[in-house]
Amino acid sequence: MSDKPLIQLTSLTKSFTTDAGVISAIKDINLIINAGDYISISGPSGCGKSTLLSILGLLDTSTSGEYLLNGHQAHDLDVYQRAEIRNREIGFIFQAFNLIGDMTVLENVALPLSYRKMKKKDRIEMAMVCLERVNMAERAEFYPAQLSGGQQQRVAVARSLVVDPSILLADEPTGNLDSKNGGAIMDLFDELNEEGRTICMVTHDARFAKRSRTIVELNDGLLR
Repeated sequence: MSDKPLIQLTSLTKSFTTDAGVISAIKDINLIINAGDYISISGPSGCGKSTLLSILGLLDTSTSGEYLLNGHQAHDLDVYQRAEIRNREIGFIFQAFNLIGDMTVLENVALPLSYRKMKKKDRIEMAMVCLERVNMAERAEFYPAQLSGGQQQRVAVARSLVVDPSILLADEPTGNLDSKNGGAIMDLFDELNEEGRTICMVTHDARFAKRSRTIVELNDGLLR
């Protein structure tokens, strides 16, 4: 295993220009995430959590500062390079699940692999392995609307795992779930981290933030 950080942020800032002037969503962020870490980013609504996660996931770019992901200088990547690295390095888990309604569970999980030069048989096999990992293999031919919220989030976790990413990025993964299903998803995160998965989760729920190994707090765009 490399002794270099998986993720290193140095003086990272993201600003937006509005009619009211320049607004800094995040300011001078310094953060290191090593392989195998389980970190939660907590803070009130509007503090910059989702902005920071979008930058970590290469969905957005910083205004200034440096972001290194597995040695890649994120700021220097073009749109195609960013998409390729996202597909190979990053697994996303969203609050709203983001499953495609007219695709089966199995098709949803296999979808990220369609961007690789793989035989369909191999894509399906890998997707089934991930569905088995989250105890959703029996629902492989179901459609998202036929599942509960907790089941949909399990499918979303399987989809994030299918590319064997370096890091899982979860944006309020329990936000649309009741306490029981939210707790079950957090149990799954605990298991994945124990297996060596690196997890970075944004949450405003202090109960779930405490489940991580490291908590960092954002307030008004600043790490506390």
